[in-house]
Amino acid sequence: MEQSLNPVGSECPVCHFPVDSTRHATKCESEAIERIVEAMPPQRALANSAEHETLEAEFFPLVSAAHEFKTPLVVMLGYTDLLRTGHLGPVNDRQREVLGEIQEGAQRLQKLIQDLLLLSDLRTSRPAEPERDLEPADVNEHIREIYSYWSAVAKQKSLRYEFRRAHGTPRVNVDPLKLQHIVSNLIENAIKYTPERGQVNVTVTPCFWERRQAQSHFLFNMERKANIKIENAVRIEVRDSGPGIAPENHVRIFADFVQLPGASSRGTGLGLAIARRLTEAHGGAIWVESKLGEGSKFSVLLSQSR
Repeated sequence: MEQSLNPVGSECPVCHFPVDSTRHATKCESEAIERIVEAMPPQRALANSAEHETLEAEFFPLVSAAHEFKTPLVVMLGYTDLLRTGHLGPVNDRQREVLGEIQEGAQRLQKLIQDLLLLSDLRTSRPAEPERDLEPADVNEHIREIYSYWSAVAKQKSLRYEFRRAHGTPRVNVDPLKLQHIVSNLIENAIKYTPERGQVNVTVTPCFWERRQAQSHFLFNMERKANIKIENAVRIEVRDSGPGIAPENHVRIFADFVQLPGASSRGTGLGLAIARRLTEAHGGAIWVESKLGEGSKFSVLLSQSR
């Protein structure tokens, strides 16, 4: 495990005295290491996202069409709802059933359009500057709200559905609505692909995230002197007992318009691609650990606010 450089006069994250002073407690380092979890996303999760991109020439017509369809669909859904509820005259049961199917199809198309437009925005927008643009968000509270939103759906499938909050009140600089989009997508997928009476767990864990690339024990001709780690990130995990994902698809599923064999035909193939882009826009990482027949664990790693 890589060690950290501690220049002379730097502050100990445990006792907050300079590490070269007599007031620095020698036990601080060992105590910090014992209680801090280290998150190590795979290198493929940190790679340049260009490998996931679709060709602009193929994507542009889809976005143009999405803009054109947006308003007519809103009108269609509005009138369909008026018809179903009898506000434009009486309807029989069969007519109401057909109108319901029309409404369901229109809502699926509306979801696709919303995803396309969001994806377009993410492809062209600059990365967020968390320290300047965003307010610190309480991770425990926001994830609890998202978890609670999906409780009824999990109950319908008789799933063992659990939430484990982090100790303390870790905060990250993230847009709460975008955090909701990321985690909701992961929970929705976990519930969808987990069989009845299976299990879905949502966990928040403060951790240490080493952002530097692997280096030798010498940096600028100075040997690293200590192995001090502090909780500087938060890992959000969604684990399920579903069918699992083959290793060769662990990167591919985060690309645009990708649906694996056996996936729901009602999906758009954009959910995980958008979750990846939103996570990366906040300087984070997202990846999956899974084997066929052994369920899946999706992880989102975000820096804690300072």
